[in-house]
Amino acid sequence: MRAPGAVVIGGHVNGLGLVRALAARRVPTAVVTTKPYDFAHRSRWSSSHERLLEIEEQPEGLLEVLERRGSEWSGWALIPTNDGALAALARLHDRLSSRYRVVAPPWEVAGILLDKQRMLEAAQAVGLALPRCYGPAVETTAACPDLSFPVVVKPIAGHLFFTRFGCKLFVATDAAELRRAIARLAAAGLAGQVLDLIPGADSRIYAYCTYIDASGEPVGGMTVRKLRQAPPFYGVARVAEVADDRPELRDATLELLRRIGFRGIAAAEFKHDPRDGSFRFIEVNGRSVVYNALLRRAGLDLGWLAWSDHVHGRPEERARWVHLHADLLYSTLYRRHDPVGVADFLAPYARPRIDAVWSPRDPLPAFVQWSQTAREVASALWQGTHALRLADPSRSPAPDRAPGSAALGEPPPSSRARRAE
Repeated sequence: MRAPGAVVIGGHVNGLGLVRALAARRVPTAVVTTKPYDFAHRSRWSSSHERLLEIEEQPEGLLEVLERRGSEWSGWALIPTNDGALAALARLHDRLSSRYRVVAPPWEVAGILLDKQRMLEAAQAVGLALPRCYGPAVETTAACPDLSFPVVVKPIAGHLFFTRFGCKLFVATDAAELRRAIARLAAAGLAGQVLDLIPGADSRIYAYCTYIDASGEPVGGMTVRKLRQAPPFYGVARVAEVADDRPELRDATLELLRRIGFRGIAAAEFKHDPRDGSFRFIEVNGRSVVYNALLRRAGLDLGWLAWSDHVHGRPEERARWVHLHADLLYSTLYRRHDPVGVADFLAPYARPRIDAVWSPRDPLPAFVQWSQTAREVASALWQGTHALRLADPSRSPAPDRAPGSAALGEPPPSSRARRAE
């Protein structure tokens, strides 16, 4: 039977990054496009795709798609790449879990991430620095005398706002603009908040990205710094880089995720406030990020972590460094004094690994190393010293001596004396 694959829900840049990452691990993928401008399904690695442009308004449509594709996709992981997909999976979590691996928390958890007011309340409860909130986006707030412009009108349900207006928020530089923004929000039947605008360039925005496993523990983590956004100041990353680790951002992110009981891919954004030097919490996303390929290149493969956690029951990410030649040699020589079972010996080789010497692009050093050892093993067999080596580890090559030296070929004085006797 073919191994379980992954259904990537949302086919923009976030989705393409997942398709390519999973293909590199030989995981088959399918794409459900949710926007007319999606293109991840055009990848050579996408085996099939479905179209569902009404996922925000009609999340039940996802259930219909997955039921229709059940014979092909049953047992696959469902991975969201946008908030609309996250909301649909969270609402349908119980109904989908019997047939699929849902890489999204149930609604009682996901709802906190998708409701900006509840998210900020959770962040405040764990002590994170927040932008100043002037109140709900209503006329009475617009009339407050203590407003300090510019301000932002931020929606409670960001994915519904973006579907309606094509942007993440409104910016108001005076009271008249604020009233117009509030009126547009009300006309759309959406709620929002009026918040302080944190000054500074896009390069002041940092995101801590991680994967939280079923036990609530982080598996890997990395800080990304945005350099430019699309559109500038209030959009998503268009240029980003891996930044130095910032423990304060890591600790704040993990404390928030543990508080709400989150499991899955997470990226918490903060902006460095030039007014007081604090890192003010902006939001946390509970799905794949747009710069997934950057994280993967730097060693944090979020797509693979999510897939392996839900399919195999454990997130498999960290590669093992293996010196195969030394591992085989010493496992043999020390088998009586430091026994290693077959399963334990093979375990590191079942994960992604880095070999100390072998490389298919540079094979000669490994061939030389193995040929030297083969000659010395043959010499030990010829001289009859191999049994002594296996019986007494003190006669084996010292760990800091390269196997392939005279330690194997030339018997120690004690063995020569025994043979003379």
